Parts: sequence; C-alpha cells; structure tokens
Amino acid sequence: MRLILKLTGTIAILLILPLLILELVLGLWYKSEIVDRLKILADESLQSTLYFEDIGISTFPNFPHLTISIKNLSIKESGYEILKTEKIALHADLLDLYEDNYSLSKIEVLKPQFYAPIDSTGKKFMLRTKKKEEQKAGVKFLLDIPKIEIREALIIVDNAYKGNRIRLSIDQGNFRLKSFDDLLEFKGDAVGILDTMISRGNLNQTAVPIAAHRATFRINTLDDKKLFDGVIQLYNAQLRAYGLLRPAGNGNLLDITLEGDEARINDYLALIPQFRPLKLIQHNPDAQLTLTVRNSGFVDPVTFPNVDILFELKNASFTRIGLPGKLDSVSFRGHFTNGKERNASTSEMVIDFGHAKVNNSFFQIEGSIRNFEDPYLNIDASSELELEDIKGLVNFPDVEMSGSIKIRADIDGKISELEKKRRSNQNTFNGHIAFDNLQVRKTTSNIKVENFSGLITVKNKQLTLSALTGRFNDAKVNIAGSTQNFFPLLEKKPGKTSFANVAINMDELSLSKSDVEAISKKDDIDTSSKGFTFPQFLHLNCDVNMKAFTYDDYHAKSIKLKLALNNDSLSLQTSHFKLEEGDLWLGAVSRPSTNGENFYNLWVRADLDYLDTKKYLRSEKKPSSKVNDKALDFSNYSVHTDIRLKKLKHDKVELSNLRILADLKEEQFHANTFNFDFPFGKTRSEFNIDLKDSIYQIRGESKVALHAFNIDSIKRYYNTLKPKRPPADSLRNDGSSRFSVDKFNFHVSAPSATYQHYKISALDANLHVRENRLRLNKSSFEMFDGLFEVEGLIRRNEAHEVKAFCNLSASNISLGDITSNVAMSNKEMFSEQHFKGDVGVNGQVLLKYNHELVHQEDEMLGKMSVSLSHGEMIKFKPITESLKFIKQANRDTILLANPHLEVLFHNDEIVLPTTTFKTSLSNIEFSGYHSSEFDFGFDLQISVSDLLFKSQKKKRKQVNDDEKARFGLIKHHLQARTVDGKLHIESMKKKAYYKDLELLKKRYNHVDSALKQMSIQIVQ
Repeated sequence: MRLILKLTGTIAILLILPLLILELVLGLWYKSEIVDRLKILADESLQSTLYFEDIGISTFPNFPHLTISIKNLSIKESGYEILKTEKIALHADLLDLYEDNYSLSKIEVLKPQFYAPIDSTGKKFMLRTKKKEEQKAGVKFLLDIPKIEIREALIIVDNAYKGNRIRLSIDQGNFRLKSFDDLLEFKGDAVGILDTMISRGNLNQTAVPIAAHRATFRINTLDDKKLFDGVIQLYNAQLRAYGLLRPAGNGNLLDITLEGDEARINDYLALIPQFRPLKLIQHNPDAQLTLTVRNSGFVDPVTFPNVDILFELKNASFTRIGLPGKLDSVSFRGHFTNGKERNASTSEMVIDFGHAKVNNSFFQIEGSIRNFEDPYLNIDASSELELEDIKGLVNFPDVEMSGSIKIRADIDGKISELEKKRRSNQNTFNGHIAFDNLQVRKTTSNIKVENFSGLITVKNKQLTLSALTGRFNDAKVNIAGSTQNFFPLLEKKPGKTSFANVAINMDELSLSKSDVEAISKKDDIDTSSKGFTFPQFLHLNCDVNMKAFTYDDYHAKSIKLKLALNNDSLSLQTSHFKLEEGDLWLGAVSRPSTNGENFYNLWVRADLDYLDTKKYLRSEKKPSSKVNDKALDFSNYSVHTDIRLKKLKHDKVELSNLRILADLKEEQFHANTFNFDFPFGKTRSEFNIDLKDSIYQIRGESKVALHAFNIDSIKRYYNTLKPKRPPADSLRNDGSSRFSVDKFNFHVSAPSATYQHYKISALDANLHVRENRLRLNKSSFEMFDGLFEVEGLIRRNEAHEVKAFCNLSASNISLGDITSNVAMSNKEMFSEQHFKGDVGVNGQVLLKYNHELVHQEDEMLGKMSVSLSHGEMIKFKPITESLKFIKQANRDTILLANPHLEVLFHNDEIVLPTTTFKTSLSNIEFSGYHSSEFDFGFDLQISVSDLLFKSQKKKRKQVNDDEKARFGLIKHHLQARTVDGKLHIESMKKKAYYKDLELLKKRYNHVDSALKQMSIQIVQ
C-alpha cells in the first residue's frame, strides 16, 4: 500500500512539475518582452500618456491556455484621465503562441471607466493616436476574438460648451470582435443604467434601465467610417438605431436614425417624466404610433446636428389606473426640425392635426411654431369640456360636478409684436375661456359652488376676468381682474414678471369646521398633482371685500383685505374685521430670509369691548404624546401688537382696561406696556422673554396698586386662579418647565389691608422673583401706630407649598394697641387702658403655607427682640391684686421699661426667656410660656428691698435710666397661671422658680437651634 502511494505521489509531482517550471520560465523570459512590446506599441500608436501598474502571466489555472493580466491601466490626456481600468485579462493558446500566432481567445475588462470631456470653449480631450501610413486596399487585417466580457463599466460624456452630460453605468457587456477584409466588426449585447442625462443644462432623465440588443458596430479600416445597427431599450421601450459616422476635420459627418415600435405605445409614454404620474394606459389594439428621429450632417463639440422628427399617433384610447373615464379617439400628427442653421431661429414644429374626446367633450388643435428664438405662432385650438365627462379622468372621489367650459384660441403672429399690436388695437392673439353654469359640490361636507359663469378673455398679451359670478356656500361671489401681460407666466424667463389685479366681492359666507377639514383632507387631492404652488413669475394684487363671515361660532362683518402676492413673499397691506367684540386690524409681510426660509412680519391692532378666550381657545382632546424638548422656533418671526380691551375673561380670570404694546422679534418678546385692572387693583408692567438653551427666560417689572383689601379674600382669589398643574405644552420631557423667571421685580402698594381683627396701612412692598424664589426687599407697612419694615425670602415647591423666612423690624409701636389686639378674649386684663408705651421689634420668623396659602401654625418658627420704653401699666390686676399692701396710687400706675426682651415662637408655643423689667414698684425678673396645653403662665422674681425700702420718686427716676437693674438680697417669687380663662397668682418657692427657669432655658435653646437650621435650609 505504501508503495502504491509513493508511486502515485511521484507521478503527480512529475505531471505538475513541468507546469510549474513553465510558469516560472514564462514569467522570467516573456514578461519583460511583453512589457517592452506593449510600451513600444503604445509609443508608436498613442500621443496620450499610458500607465499600468503590473503585468502578470499565468498558465496554471487553464493549461494549455495563457492569461496575460494588466493591472490598473490608465490613459491620460492633458490632465484628464480618459480611460482607466482595474484589470484587463488577455487569453491565448500556448500552442498558437509557439507557432507565432498571436490570436486571442478571450478578453476580460473589469471596472473600466471612460471619460470624454469637452470644456466650455469647445475643446475636446479624447484619446489621441499617431498617424501611420495609410493601409492600402486589399491588405487583409484578420482578427477574431470570440469573447470580450466587460463588467461594471462607467461611461461619462461631459460637454460643458453645450451643457450636455451623460453618465452611463454598464453592469455587463458581452461582445465579439471580428474583421472582414477592410471591416472591423464589434457585435454583442449590454445591460446597464442611464444614471443621468442632462441636455442644455436641464435634467431630462435619471436612473433609467438601459440595454443594447443585437448591437453591431463596424469600422472601415480604410476611411475610418463607422456603421452601426441595433436595438436600444429604455425601460421597456425599444428603439431601433442605425446609421453611420465618418470623421471630418475636428468632428464627424453623421446620419443616425431612431425608429419607434408602433405597437409599444405605453412603453414610450413611460419615457416621458411628465406622463408617469398620470398613470395613462393605452387600450386600443388598433392604435398606431409612428416615431422617427434623424440626426444628420456635420457635428463637432460646438456644432449641433440637423434634427428631424416625424411623429404620428392614430386611434389611441387612454384610461387612468383606478379611474373609470376614457380619453378616446386620440390622434395627432406633426413634425419638428431645427432647420438649416440648426438653431432656435430656424427651428419649426408643425402640428398637422390633433384631437381627442371624452364622451361629449372634445379637444382639437392645429398649427405651427416657427423661429423658437422669436416665435411666430399660427395656432387654432378649441375645446368644449363637460365637467361630468372630465370627472372620470381626475381623482376627486367625493366631488360632484356639472356644467361646461369652452376654450378657444386663435393665434397668428409673432409673440414679440403682441404688445405693439395691443397698443394699435390689432389682435394677433384672440382667445377666451367661457364658464357656463358650473356646479361643484363636495359630498362629504356642505362645500359647494353653484351657478358659476363668466368669461376670461385674451387679446394679445392682455388677459381679463370679467363677469365671473356665482355662489360659494350660498354666498354671492363676483370676481373681476386683469393683467396687461400674462406672457411671463408662459415664458418663465428671469427678470420678467406678470402684474395682475383681482377684486373679489362676497356677501355673507358661512363655513363650519367640518367643511374646512373636508377640503384639506389629503385623500381628496389628485395624486398626479404636486399640489398648488404660486406661479413664479406672477405678482398679484388682490382686494377682498366680504359683508360677513361665519366660522362655527365665530362671526365677523365688514371684512376688507388688501393682499400682494408673488412666488416668495406675501404682503397683507390692509385688513379690517368687525368682530362681535370690536374691531381688529391685521397686517403681514412674508419674504425670504438669509437662511433660505421665509421671514414673517406681523402687525396686530385691536380695539375690543369684551373678549372671552374660551370662545377662541377651545381645548380639544388629543392623543397623548411626549412633548418635544425643543422650544418653538420664532427666529423668523417679527410680531407687533397694539391691543386695547375693555374687559377680558380667561377661565376664572376677569380683567378690565387691558392695554398691550408688545413686539416679538426673532427669539425675543418685549412688552413695552402690559397694563390691566383686576378686582383688587391695577397693574402696570413691562417685561422681556428671551429664548436661551430651549428655555424661555422672563425678565421685567410690574407696579401693582391694590385697593384696600382683606388678606383672606385675596388668598381665595389666588386659589381660584392658580392652575392645578402646569399645562402639558409648558413642560419638557424631563418634567421641567419651558419657562423660567430670570428676574422680575414687583412693586406692590395698598392704602390698607386687614386680616381677622388686625389692620395694616400704607403697605409698600418690593418683591424680586427668580425661579421659584421670591425675595422681599425694603417693604414696609404701618401697624399699632408704628412703622414695620420687612425683608425676606419666599420659596414655593412643585406642590405649590410656600415657605417664608422674614426679617421684621418695627419702631414706635403702641404697647396699648399690641396688648389690645393680642389679648383677643381677655380684654378686661389686656386693653389700651391698661398699657401704654413705645415698643421696638427686631427679629426673624419662619412661616409655612400649604398650596391654598393656609398658614400652617404647627410649622412656625420665630425669634423677636423687643424693647420697651416709657411703659405704663394702669390698673393691671396681676399687680394691683397681688400687691394690695402697697399704696394704691403707687400700684394703679406703674412705670416700666425693658431694653431687651426676647420672644420665641415654635408652632403653637411662645417662649419668653428670662428678662428684667425696671418698674416704678420694683425691679422684676420675668419669664413666660404659652402653648395649646398650657394656656398662659409666667414666673416673677421681685426685689423686695426695692419694693419696701426705696422711695417712689427714686424708683420712678431709675425706670428710664441706662443703668442695669439690680436685685437686693430679699427676693420674692410669684407664679401666674390662667385656668379656664382666669388668672391665678400665688407665691412659689425659690427652688421651684429656678427649676422652671432651667426647663425654660432648655426649651429656648431647642427652639433657637431649630430656627437657625430652618433658616439655612430655606436660604439654600
């Protein structure tokens, strides 16, 4: 077995080894010779520059055939790479080469690119060859290559002088090259795509499947005459192409003819881009199409050939896919030529006849156009269209229509002379369009046009709309207008514009929301149309007058509009609407901006008596969707408003005497004046809204002058107005608001305000709002015959709960007023008759309110420093009853003073830490406490030595001096407690007194610490 394997391996090596040696020998001996021969051949034949990367020689895959591969071959001419290919493979038989027969069996060309440029001067850059001695007749040049395969080829012909460009991609091509005596024949098939075809700067075709079938190209080697014949297929349309080219000077003499297949009408229609959206199908088997296109004469990069086109269509019948109508008896015949000079001035198109019909409707035309540069028209056209017949050819499924349109056009003369003819009353162009009793009704709504009749006449360049009358939704309509020159609409040449004037008069028009929605439904629009676009070369002035207009519940009278429109701008010059609420004026300009989009300038002026926004801003249920984080783009808008409104109602808000002067420009809104009155006073404001990082930032100031008000009433008003939650369109996806108050100042003033049994006057507040913070600056009010000054910070959270931290100071407050107001039910003991003196207050208070601004008494913190001067207690029972052993005159009126008294508030607690009163009886150390459990109580330490041994005169003098109060060695301790609203006073032991002081001190420290922590939190 091993011997057999060894013998088999040895035999295989002996068979393969010669091939390997042959491969090596050919690569070493013949490669340099082939490269040299190729360079010599290029040098002898080409003036253009040839380059290739490498040449490979191989026999191993297809022995005994030889493959010569040329990689990355390139030919350049004057800097243009006119030919390049990734690979060319030449296949030959080794035995033929051994016998000096260099015939090829196959050529493969992979990814070749052919580029034929002609610059703007008409100079062409083609492959240039060197002239050789003319080959004598009778010398045989025999060549036969059975297979030439081309894959992924690209051909570009670019004529900048004529404005023509062709880009053609060939997926694959299979050809045979063969010579017959003096002829060289190239024959085969190819498939590809016509990527683009531009003719005279206009894009004619893109992405057209193209193929060549049975194509034959012959070159006469004696005179270089080229003959060709074959079939070119575009989409499914096939054209036979045949003819010849013969070199002549810098160009060629040509005679090329294209003939259409008369049986393939639908395929030819598909070649015309304008016809494709119409989806027309030809049905008559007897229809005939004749199409012949002949290009002849001398042609070079700057010279056009003679073009002659003959066309005729007989007995065609068309329908549109999905529609019942039929365009019948379609026939026309004519020809086109570019004339002797092959340019626009000698071009001519003649229509011998053309006609078609749809049931009882018909169209016919005959005539000619000569000299396309200065056209002379001789055309006679007419049609009668019954709308019931036409309906079957247009896609208006929900529309019923009837009536007739008659069109007549008679032209005989030069277009350039129409203006001169018009001035001399000589009619070269006569025509008219007559509308007779048109009836159009939309079945899905109440929209209808009735009894529409009138005439559009044409005399030379002048077009006139006269006596166009009818009814639109039962409203009488009258339309009139004219233009002195409508030809710019046909010529479409830059710099020429048709100016037209139209007047539309209507009486009372009524539309419903469902009517408007039915008109705008997309499925009602013919899919073959791109929709209405305003004519590019028209400037239209339009005056609209309407007696009344009703849209659902909205009603306006005496409507006057004056519009100016062109292709890229609109101007609403004057407009007036008489609304039920008052007068409204609008103005608008739309024009192109530098960023390519339109810029809109709007003016709004209104003088209204009453407006309920509920009527105009109706909420409609829409499917929920995420709101885009991107803010609305106002960069191309400028809006100016001047609004006067006597009364405005928005939801639960009622305002009066509203005045708005505001401007919106690009991304900034500025309200110069935003004034209104509301139930509690009047507001005068000015503010800006800027867009930064998709957030609308508000800055401004407002002066609010309030009437005398009750605080509970204004809180109820606030709870009525505030929204339960922010509107969805004011939030971003992360839940944050689109609006941010960057800086807004309020100055609030009021003559007086009341809360329960308290009253303040001369309120003057300055508030600074930023985000959810409100800072109270330099605010003041009068109360208890004194002046209070307040500063602080107020914050509101997402639940609309409010926390306020305020610094409060006051001077010259009446002690009698304070005790009278604080005493509430205990008026017998605490009243203005019992207390007199001047009080000063300085401290902080932390307050919390819920979402309805109800004060949360269980979350109150405060610390007040109180000073008392010139104090008097008059017939104060806790003194008079407990000190009866003192002379009555001395205890009926007691002088007292205290430069520093602290009061702490915590929820329902009031803590009065140890303080000393200097009185005309004795120095008294005082501490007190109040809560809901412990109604009111205080402890007293009285200097007995002062009480018994100092003279009344001396004690009265010491009350108001600056010396610190001192206590003698003898002290007496009292405690006072209220039980069931009655005050009980009794002596207490010294130990119990100091125990109360210790408890009170701990509670004081706890409340003081809590106040400091909360104040830090709210400031942060």
